[in-house]
Amino acid sequence: MLDDLRADVTAALTGTLRSGTLRREVDGGQDEYGNPLPGVVTNYPFEGIRGSYDAQYAGMSGIPREAAKIEILAASITVEPARLDVLTIEGAWWLIVNIEVDPAGSWFVCQCQATVSPA
Repeated sequence: MLDDLRADVTAALTGTLRSGTLRREVDGGQDEYGNPLPGVVTNYPFEGIRGSYDAQYAGMSGIPREAAKIEILAASITVEPARLDVLTIEGAWWLIVNIEVDPAGSWFVCQCQATVSPA
């Protein structure tokens, strides 16, 4: 049943949401002398929406008022978002603080805080 729900949600929403990009930087390790190497950055496009948390829910959960709730359609991205990944959607940059997945696996719900554009 949940697989059917995921397929239905994906079919209904693909192409109707906002475009975004998840930016993941992986540590580059060290060279033969122990010097740090630059990290490798990979960008993953996705479809999603940016919203905010209900004031009562945020207050009871300890979520800062300025936090954004960014929901990513799971079928639209090739990786699972991870804590400390950076997102851009609707012209703003966000750092993922926490992630939840709905029971059907159709959405990643990311609690994010504003950040600056990565270099």
